[in-house]
Amino acid sequence: MQKNFNLQALNTLQVPCSAKLFTEIESTYQLLQLLETPEWKNEKHWILWWGSNTLFTTDFFDGIVVKLQIKGIKILKETDETIEVQVGAGEIRDNFVKHCIENQWWGIENLISIPGNVGTSAVSNIWAYGQEACEAISEVIGVHLESNTLQKLSNEECDFGYRKSIFKTELKDRFIITHIVFKLKKISQHYDFNTQYADIQKAFSEQWIVFETLNPAKKLEMLTTVIVEIRKNKLPDWKTVWTAGSYFKNPKVWLPQWEKLHKQFPDLKGFLQDDETMKLSAGQLIELCGFKGHKEGKVKISEQHALILINEWGNWAEVKAFAEKIQKSVFKKFWVQIEPEVIYCD
Repeated sequence: MQKNFNLQALNTLQVPCSAKLFTEIESTYQLLQLLETPEWKNEKHWILWWGSNTLFTTDFFDGIVVKLQIKGIKILKETDETIEVQVGAGEIRDNFVKHCIENQWWGIENLISIPGNVGTSAVSNIWAYGQEACEAISEVIGVHLESNTLQKLSNEECDFGYRKSIFKTELKDRFIITHIVFKLKKISQHYDFNTQYADIQKAFSEQWIVFETLNPAKKLEMLTTVIVEIRKNKLPDWKTVWTAGSYFKNPKVWLPQWEKLHKQFPDLKGFLQDDETMKLSAGQLIELCGFKGHKEGKVKISEQHALILINEWGNWAEVKAFAEKIQKSVFKKFWVQIEPEVIYCD
């Protein structure tokens, strides 16, 4: 247990913050031991993953920050068509996605190049280019903090939705994920790659790629290569800039509100959902409010994508104030509330 630990390097927004106490956990056993300590019982606590989806909203966290570093990839079950893999929640997600691609295990390939840990795949139900993490998650394993016992939750019990799960609602601050079990598919002529996203189709067209004529292994290689290039061209490199990635969630509105909005703003994008709501593009809303490329003080919105907030040596207060200004501007113009995807820690 370390005291007065500097957290700046452990959050991708790089906001200055220190913690009263800090520790790293590398196994379920270590986690269960920690839960029995006086420090855990007497101090407030925060579970830190990669730090890519976190904004510390204080200069000093008066409690314990626990960084989950549980690693490991273990095959649980294998058939001719499928494979079940248990992955430590502390594994770097992009490394695991690449591991699956190398082994030609399919089901999460569209999630390549997204920063974060495997554990947050379940917490936020990571989504990209038409693919959701929950489509491949079979079980989530972790410790329930009310009983300090190890529990398994099925996919259905996780209550997955758009950028959400039970770990953000009913089990928030009550459950610590240690492992996730993914059920993936093996190489097959019949595997249905998700290529319907407009940017993917555009890239195929520009590069004269006739995707349907490729063999399965080549399809996997081509699709993931294209997605990496799209992200590289469309988004700033999170390895070289200080950003939390997509700062806001895409909002949903009911159809009557959508009809009024679309009449007033004909170019507004809307995507019909199963619950008969329309999902709007938060990035487009922010851009239409004039924030794309806009900078205030030491914080700005990326010139490449209006969903990406970049910190340039600002503190947490400057980041939060800028984000709140964007929220107010979007609400004033469209009467639509956009919520941060970034989780605030105070």
